[in-house]
Amino acid sequence: MQSSLDTWTSVFLLAVAMGLFLFFILITDKNKKNNPIAFLVLAFSVILFQYVLYWTKYEITFPYLRTLPPFCYYLTGPLLYLYFSNLYKKQVKFNFSLHFLIAFLSLIPTLVIWLKYAGLTELKIPFLFLVRGHWIISAHMALYSCMIIYLIIRNKEMNSEYAKVRHTWAKVLITLYSLFILSYISYYVLVNFSFFNDQWDYMISVMMSVSIYTIGYFIFKQPEVFDGEFYSNLFLPIKNKNETFETSLLNEFYEYLTKYMNKEKPYTDNELRLVNLADQVGFSTHLLSKIINEKSGSNFNTFVNDYRLVEAEKLLISEENPNIKSIFFQVGFNNKVTFYKAFKNKHHCTPTEFIAKS
Repeated sequence: MQSSLDTWTSVFLLAVAMGLFLFFILITDKNKKNNPIAFLVLAFSVILFQYVLYWTKYEITFPYLRTLPPFCYYLTGPLLYLYFSNLYKKQVKFNFSLHFLIAFLSLIPTLVIWLKYAGLTELKIPFLFLVRGHWIISAHMALYSCMIIYLIIRNKEMNSEYAKVRHTWAKVLITLYSLFILSYISYYVLVNFSFFNDQWDYMISVMMSVSIYTIGYFIFKQPEVFDGEFYSNLFLPIKNKNETFETSLLNEFYEYLTKYMNKEKPYTDNELRLVNLADQVGFSTHLLSKIINEKSGSNFNTFVNDYRLVEAEKLLISEENPNIKSIFFQVGFNNKVTFYKAFKNKHHCTPTEFIAKS
């Protein structure tokens, strides 16, 4: 039969292109916590591309991806579970790479087949039951779906606007994944009936395409959605609510930031940078800069130095015969000039004069 594209396969091919584009955007982002979503989108794109090759008969010309989709299916659950663990800041109790063990075992048949095509081996293809075991794949994905749902339920506290929107995003993502699993299972059930046709065959690909385009929508509608930087026009399109919601979020984030600064004292690190603090508090650098600028009325360096000055003041007053050089380095300043300049701007006197007045 002649190889050709129809309307359905053309749409799916566009979804593949979109998926590869989204993968590139996410994987090059500075926030590495988004990597699981990036590879999830890539896995869907590979599966979808193989399906397009199958339906258009180009698989005969390019047979190298035939056994690759099962590997991608086995990846989806662990990747999504890793993303949700990061989203809820949950520590994994054991080496997370073990979650990907079945996926990489299912990759071995593909590698052996490629070696056979290259004429480098005559080995019998191992672990074929993982590649051909559609119900094993279904059970594997369903298990991770249940684990993720349990994680969402355990963390559904609505004590802040941020938590509410995070919960909404979590429900959107797990709903898409669950519908995808349902489509996959339905295919292998319905294929046994006489009424089964190509339209049913396309359902899995439709769900993957919807997932890719939905994630793409969130990325372009709100680029920081994966950083935890949720804004109201994502779910609350009314303009006046948007302003109130954003202000509420910024207040919550700023309160969290100040509590973290007072408790953990990251400013005592002489090499502290915006990107370091952003990683510690779980915000993107853009969001952290926005919070500091709008809520404290200063830039990052001034904001951090204010905490260092407060700490220095405590030490200057509490210690007998304080060593000024030791103190300014201890609270996070790198040199005497910067410390004295910041101190004089705040107190209009030198640290020595401040001690004398105290």
